[in-house]
Formats: sequence, C-alpha cells, structure tokens
Amino acid sequence: MRMKSILSLALILIILASPAWAGCGRWVVRDNTDFLADPLFDAAMESSTGINDSAGSQESQSAANQTENSSTFPAPETVVQKKDPIIDLAGKWRMSLIGGGSEAATKIMDMILIQSGDRLQGYGSIADGDSDALATATGALSEDEISLEVKVNSQQKDYLLDLVHEDGRLQGSYELYQAERLAESGNATARRSES
Repeated sequence: MRMKSILSLALILIILASPAWAGCGRWVVRDNTDFLADPLFDAAMESSTGINDSAGSQESQSAANQTENSSTFPAPETVVQKKDPIIDLAGKWRMSLIGGGSEAATKIMDMILIQSGDRLQGYGSIADGDSDALATATGALSEDEISLEVKVNSQQKDYLLDLVHEDGRLQGSYELYQAERLAESGNATARRSES
C-alpha cells in the first residue's frame, strides 16, 4: 500500500511539472502591452477601489469627467435647429393652368397637399376638357417660393409649377412635359378650395 501511495504522488508531481500543463488555467499579465489601456476605465477603477489617496482620486476623477464631457456632449455651437416654414400649404387647392399657345385652354387641378416641413406631397385630379385624370404631386418650398411637380402617369404628362405665395394665393408659371419634351407653358394660379 505504501508503494502505491508513493507511485501516485510521483505521477501527480510529474503531471504538474510537465510543460504542457504548467501554464494551463493561468492568466499571464504583461506590463509591456497596451491593448487594454483605457484611461477612463483606469480612473474609474482607482476611484472605486480606493487605490490612490483622496486627492489623487479627485484629480483623476475630474480629468475623467472633462474627457468624458468633451467626447460625449457636442459644443453648443454645433447644435442646428431647423426653422419651421413660414407658409402652411397643407390642405385642398384648386389650381388653374392657362396655356400661352394658340389653344389657350384652361386646365383645372384639384389637389390635396400634405406638408412635412419644407417638403410637399399630394394627390388629386386634373380636368382637361371633358376628361379627368388622377395625378400625384411632390415638391418643396422655401421662404417664399414653391416648386411642385405633378405627374399624370396615365397620360405620361409632367407639370412643373414654380409658384410664389401672395396674400393666401399662389401665382406663377407652369411647364407641361409630354414624353420628356416641353409641350406647352403658361401661367398658373391657385387658391384654397372650400370643398
């Protein structure tokens, strides 16, 4: 029995002394690597564990706060506030397009515009003679100018309107493009529709 205990002890010592098992399960800390260097984390650890005296931890905490504040919060000058547009164009509009050609026929557009900031979207219909066609609109506005593109997909027509807001009405000009060619141009006026 004594021989078995000595033999068992010798095997355990050989296994523990073996190079393959010597470093297993241990973390080796090296001072010359900086892949985990983080001054903010180190300052927080020092202040929470009490490694430094109170004066040193206060200095490191104030340095950490300055670094954290400068990288987290933008300077007040960089904050940009978007102004709301002056004109509110949301709602129903009746637009009259009077062509300047020899066939000076008036086209009527009844559009519902939806406004989001300085962007416009809408839908409605265009009455051209005896027919009505469905149309969609997109556009943009600045302080006093409105640009609107109205598409009639069934007829492959695009109306480009450049308008100005004056006393609750819109006035300006339009261009009609058919198959990407300028077909006609003229004056455009618009007013809010009650119905």
